[in-house]
Amino acid sequence: MDLDGTLLRTDMMWESLARLLRRNPFAIFQILFWWTRGRARLKQKLAARVQIDPATLPYNQEFLKWLQAEKSSGRRLILATASDLKMAQPVADFTGLFDEVLASDGQTNLRSQNKLRALEKKFGVRGFDYAGNSSADFAVWRGSHQAVVVNASRSVRSEAARCTTVAATFCEGYSPFAIMRSVCQELFIRSGYLVAIFAGLLLAIAFPKPNFAGFAWIAPALILFAARGKTGWDATRVGGVAGFAFWLATLYWLLLIPYPGFPILGWLSLAGVLSLFVAAWVWLLAGKIGEGGWGSRTYWSIGGAAAWVALEMIRARVLGGFPWSFLGVSQYKIVPLIQVASITGVYGVSFLVAWFSLALYTAAQMILRHPNQKFIWQAEIAFPLTVILGCFIGGFFWMSGGTATEDYLRVTLVQPAIPQTVIWNPDADEQVFQKFLALNEAALTNRTDLLIWPESAVPEMSAENCRLISDLANKHHVWLVLNGEDLSTSPATNYYNAAFLVNPDGRLTTTYHKQKLVIFGEYVPLVRWLPFLKWFTPIVGGWTPGEKPAVFEITRAQDTPDQTITVGINSVPPRATVKMSPLICFEDTFATVARTSSQDDLDFLVNLTNDGWFGNSSEQWQHMANSVFRAVENGLPLLRCANNGITCWIDGHGRVRQIFHDSSGSEYGHGFMTAEIPLLQTSGKSPPTFYNRHGDWFGWACVGLSILLLGRNIIQPKH
Repeated sequence: MDLDGTLLRTDMMWESLARLLRRNPFAIFQILFWWTRGRARLKQKLAARVQIDPATLPYNQEFLKWLQAEKSSGRRLILATASDLKMAQPVADFTGLFDEVLASDGQTNLRSQNKLRALEKKFGVRGFDYAGNSSADFAVWRGSHQAVVVNASRSVRSEAARCTTVAATFCEGYSPFAIMRSVCQELFIRSGYLVAIFAGLLLAIAFPKPNFAGFAWIAPALILFAARGKTGWDATRVGGVAGFAFWLATLYWLLLIPYPGFPILGWLSLAGVLSLFVAAWVWLLAGKIGEGGWGSRTYWSIGGAAAWVALEMIRARVLGGFPWSFLGVSQYKIVPLIQVASITGVYGVSFLVAWFSLALYTAAQMILRHPNQKFIWQAEIAFPLTVILGCFIGGFFWMSGGTATEDYLRVTLVQPAIPQTVIWNPDADEQVFQKFLALNEAALTNRTDLLIWPESAVPEMSAENCRLISDLANKHHVWLVLNGEDLSTSPATNYYNAAFLVNPDGRLTTTYHKQKLVIFGEYVPLVRWLPFLKWFTPIVGGWTPGEKPAVFEITRAQDTPDQTITVGINSVPPRATVKMSPLICFEDTFATVARTSSQDDLDFLVNLTNDGWFGNSSEQWQHMANSVFRAVENGLPLLRCANNGITCWIDGHGRVRQIFHDSSGSEYGHGFMTAEIPLLQTSGKSPPTFYNRHGDWFGWACVGLSILLLGRNIIQPKH
């Protein structure tokens, strides 16, 4: 008789897969490799790594009783299964019924024709009766004396009757989903992975798009709920699964990179690495979730929020840093609340969201423990809710106390919407650049003070292209900020991703070299020692990071007031100089880079980016949401000029004041946008915000508190 689906109401291979994945979700990559070498090899590898207690398996009790009766009558019973011998033998030993076990051995998958040949070799043609349950058993039944049909559908029973004489059937309670239900129960329900995946996806949709920000206040608690009752590696795996689901959903746009092979590899690898931070957070908090009195529970929730922030601090710095989609970024539209970032940075908003979520968790716990005390949950959320409301009200008053502005800079931002495949095609460079220059001619029909181009708008900084750029600035007497590559040959040859400031005479005045390079996009780590890594990237060389920020200063003649728009009763003279600092690509996601760039009496920040790598996706909106916090943290407007969106400008309070739309209303199309950027009249002003002066003091405080929490976990092991 067969084992899987016959003697057992489950399948040993799938049960082993479920248990292995429950123990280590990332074993999926090993499993896929084993599968390529055949099912027999896969089963052998699973059997070597997973031991299943046969007493815990679901047996077909009616069939088992019949076998016991057959055994008592003197019949010889053979367990003939496609499961590996190491899987089948413990079951045979546990039941004590079988005279022999025939099973897969790592080379031969004992199924269908292979099983028939093995049985005929041992017992001769039609020298045995065979009990099975599926279409894979038809070949065996055709060579058997009689068939015993177990746990099978009506169609299988009918076909078995056509193959040979049916001696007995045991099909009561048959369910085609029995094996699937058992595997899902093991893999998702008992493990907590189903809830963890749901929590991760819930957190993902809190970010743009669709940006249901309220889910961010629930998801951390739900992740811990999935890990309830678990400690150590069991809890850590649950956190890893939640993090993996979150990052796979959030970073789906990596799959849109027009480069064969790299997108899916980068997507899975990056999501896997980033999921470790969520796993570490769950490990820190699990085991003592909300224990003790109100004080202990409050300490736990505050410590848990601090741990979340500490891990964001680490993520922003390790391996060059990836400060993308911090928890607080999901709240970028709640402008009064995010004003706290002017003191704490984005980390303060992340802390508030995580703290309230953990307070909700303890509130739910108290309701379950004390169902008769109707208002017991209120004590759990009162403290964090009061702080959040205080921050919201304080932010509202902070926003209403702005300085009156009587001077504006007129800025035109050009969005060419050049597809990435075209950018990589050198044969199209001249045609694309000429079309781009024509777009600028149309944009400059109205007076403007400053023209801004996005990253990758210039194919190459050749002599001819430089001449065309100079002629454009000189013809329209306009300042121009653009992006291109810069070459330095002293003391060594280095290539930089650079921003340039060109004056109205067409001369280059200032250059900035990008400091934060994109890993596997602009440089390959460890490539000197592991040169094969460059095969997995869409780049052919490496860029050199810049060393410091730069200030681009525009000088305006005082006798030409028409260079600016002046409003207000007093009509003050226009500012003689305007200062800005450029950020390239995803540098506007790095709080430290934007802060150091905002130290020199700056008027605004400028981000030049090419998000066309990722098609028309939510990546552009996620990028913009991150940049909102650079404006709030430094109290400065931020202008974003993008290749295919989102081109916009954000004021110093984080309000998105104007977004480019093309003629069809899309943010991803080509065109231009003119904006009037307010300039403060105060000269010699100090850095505008507490965060700008003091940096990540709040984040480092959370790191310190998390170290204390870690020490307590080590000294007092979890139950």
